[in-house]
Formats: sequence, structure tokens, C-alpha cells
Amino acid sequence: MQTKRPSTLLLGLASGMSPFGMALVVPTLELFAQQFNAPYSSIQFIISAYLFGLATAQPIVGFLSDKIGRRPIMISGIILFIGASFVCLNAQDLSTLIIARFMQGIGGSVGTVMSRAMIRDTTNTDSAKPLSRVIAIMGMAPMIAPVVGAFALEFFGNPNDIFIVTLIIGIVILLPVLFFLPETLDVKLARTGSELPWYKKYQLLLSSRIFVGSTFVYGFTTGSFFALLAIASTVFYKDLGIDVRGFGLIWSGMTVLYAISSFFGGNLSTRIGLMSVMRRGVILNLIAGVLIYSLVRFLGTNLLSIIIPLTFMFFAHGFIVSTSLTKAVSDRPEIAGSSAGLSSSMGLVIGGLFSILSGAVYSGEFLPIATIVSGSTIICYLSYWLITSGESTQTNNL
Repeated sequence: MQTKRPSTLLLGLASGMSPFGMALVVPTLELFAQQFNAPYSSIQFIISAYLFGLATAQPIVGFLSDKIGRRPIMISGIILFIGASFVCLNAQDLSTLIIARFMQGIGGSVGTVMSRAMIRDTTNTDSAKPLSRVIAIMGMAPMIAPVVGAFALEFFGNPNDIFIVTLIIGIVILLPVLFFLPETLDVKLARTGSELPWYKKYQLLLSSRIFVGSTFVYGFTTGSFFALLAIASTVFYKDLGIDVRGFGLIWSGMTVLYAISSFFGGNLSTRIGLMSVMRRGVILNLIAGVLIYSLVRFLGTNLLSIIIPLTFMFFAHGFIVSTSLTKAVSDRPEIAGSSAGLSSSMGLVIGGLFSILSGAVYSGEFLPIATIVSGSTIICYLSYWLITSGESTQTNNL
């Protein structure tokens, strides 16, 4: 190790920047539709442009960080995030806002990728525990963001003004990054990784069942969450009679449960192993998926048929996310940035597709959404076995 380990809290805040920026705008979409006199199909690009910026930038920033270092990429991305937030704040038309959101997504992409690469740089293969701390903070971000967005909208009144929140967050994160974040890239490993062209790196990763399986576990876990997030506030209001404040309190409680699970899973992984923790998570997630479909199918959409599966699901996600993201970068330390970027990008694309699918399918009935969520948990479970088959093959070849 050529440097001290960076602050887990700082890496967690940087990681949370991108999902927070994505989900913050959820409560404002209807007001933006009114403000710009645009159909909801066009307004959805406020979210999808951001996701597209994240997805396209993450493999690139991961590759660049393997060549020039983690710190300059992190700083440049946060500065771009701040600048794009300022443009969003002052956007006078929908096209400008969508372009600025795309740039904001590119800037926000650095947090998750660089944090995972930095942890892998400084912890060898035993990175599940520190990463679980980072993931706990990162995972809470998209859960609390809609609540923060709703309160910010109520305070400011103008939907554009919610970007004051992302502007402040970017500045608050940039300052400690500038003064306290060390460079963690090992020069020798960087030289080894640089011998491979970018397409060879990604070809190597995509041919690995361990990498693909880990990425799919993360992606389909994210997919079930985004499928719910896309319509959650509407379902709570229309089907359960719970207003925005009540929804915020329940969602915040689930967020706390996720954080506790993530911390617990990180500690548990040091005792029983990363894959054992992941296995428990994917099984519990599968149970949650079966429950949400079965309860809604036979008991209808009510508080118990939604809250009980959500409790299982959020607890399971705390186990799954940190272990799957750790596994995706564990085997190739010389290209940790590239593997972190590609796995994050693929996972985010899967999650984004589930969000779009959920929004397209939802027509006032929750059962189709429960079916989508249940399907994602099944694919997540199957993806776990793809990892184990890759490990078995790897062991037999030794």
C-alpha cells in the first residue's frame, strides 16, 4: 500500500451523490410538466437523461482512473456535477434542463466508481466490510432523496429551485475531497493494467462469469427497487390513502433498515465469508419477491401486502448490494477502475430499464408491478449461481 486508506464516510457521501441527484426530482415531475407545458413522456427524460449520463460515463471514468489516477477523476466529476446543477437551477426550457441533467449524471458518475476502486486499492480482497459502510450511505441516498425533494419543493415552491440542494451537496463534498482525499492508485498495478487496451479489459470482464453474475445480482436487485420507486408514492396515496408525509416516514424507516442490514452484512462477511452473506441476501430477496406477488394476488393491495415484503426486501438488499459490488471488482485489482465502472454502468442500465418498464405498465393496478418485482428477484437468485459456477471453474483450473 502506498497511501493511507481514504475516509469511508467521505467515499460514502461521494457515492451517494449520483443516486441522490437522480431521485431528488421524482416529486417535481408533474410540476415540470405544467411549467414547460410538456407531456409526461417528455418530462420523463429529466430522469432518463441523468441515468443515461451515468451509464455512459461510468465505464469511461473507470478506464481513465486506471491510467491517470482516482483523485483527479473524482475532483473533475464533482466540479462538473456542481456546474450542471447551476445550469439546471436556471434552465428556462425543457431541452436545456434535459441536457444539463445529462451532464449532471456524467459528473455524478465518479463517486460510485472511484469509491469502489479506492477501497479495492487499499484493502486487497477483504473489502466487503468497508464497502458495506460506503454502500449503506450510497443506498440510503435514492431512498431519502424523494422525501428531501418533496420538502424542498414545499419550501421553495419552484421545481427548478430543488437543484439548490444538489449544488450545495456538490460543494460540501468537493471541499473535503480537495483537502483530504489521497491518491490510492498503485503505480505498479496501473502499469500492468495499462498494457491492456480498453476493449481487451472489457472483453476480459464480460467473459468472466464471476463478474457478469455479480453485476447481474446487483443490477436485478437495483431493478426491483427502481420498479417500486417509480410508482411507490402514487400507490401509497391512491391505494393506501397515505399522503406524502406518511410515505416519507415509512420510506425513511425502510432506509434505516437497509443501513442496519448493510452494516451487519459487512461485519458478518468477515466471519462467514462474502459469498455466504450474498447467498443469504438473494434467498431473502427471493422470498420477498414471492411474498409481494402472492399477497397482492390473493389479499389485494393493502398496507400489509406491501409493507411485509418491503421489509424483507430492504433488509436483503443491505446484504446483496455491498457483497455483489465487492465481488465484481475483487478478482482483477489491476483494472479495478474499469471493473467498477462497467459493473456500475450495467447495473444502472438494468435498474433504469425496470423503472421505465414499471412506469409503462402501471395503470392503477399494483399486481403487474408486483409481478415485475417478483421476476427481478428470481433472476437475481439465478445470477448468484452464475457466480458460483464461475468460482468452481476457476478453482478447477488452478
